[in-house]
Formats: sequence, structure tokens, C-alpha cells
Amino acid sequence: MGIAISLAVSALAFGTLAACSLPTGVESGNILTEKLPADVTPDGVLLAAVILSSGDIAAAVTQGIVSSAEVNEARDSILANTLKLWKQRAESEVAVATK
Repeated sequence: MGIAISLAVSALAFGTLAACSLPTGVESGNILTEKLPADVTPDGVLLAAVILSSGDIAAAVTQGIVSSAEVNEARDSILANTLKLWKQRAESEVAVATK
């Protein structure tokens, strides 16, 4: 997993990511609607994506800032270019919660 995360961070840093494959967790077409596992939140996936690109992801998981499942979803979403869907879901969940 460490090699895959390093590759994702390197590719993100150089802006050369392309849609290589669909995510292995939440499929890209279902990000907005699928019931998420208990250890995955849209905010956590987005935070994990930021930490993957600029921080110590192992420390973030160890400290409970993000779950390993959120890291996997973030990595897959970076590769599949679907982070914008996670952002939409996070925004819609906030809107529903504030009503």
C-alpha cells in the first residue's frame, strides 16, 4: 500500500493523473447515492485526498484523523478523477443536516 500511496502522491504533485480505472470501493457512478460503510465519510475522503498530496497519511490514520477506508477511497477517486463527486456529496449532506 505504501508504494501505491507514494505513486499517487507523486502523480498528484506533477498533475499527471489520468482516469486509470474505476474505484475499487464506492463505484464512481454511486458516490452520490450509495450507502457508505461506517468508516467512510465524504469529508474524510476529501481530507484524506489532501493529506495524500501534502502530508503524512500514515500518521493521519494512526491518529484517527481519517480511516484507512477513506484513504483507499481518496486514492481511488484521485486515480478515477471523481473527487468532485465526493465534494458534491459532502455539500449535500451538510445541506440536509442544516435543514
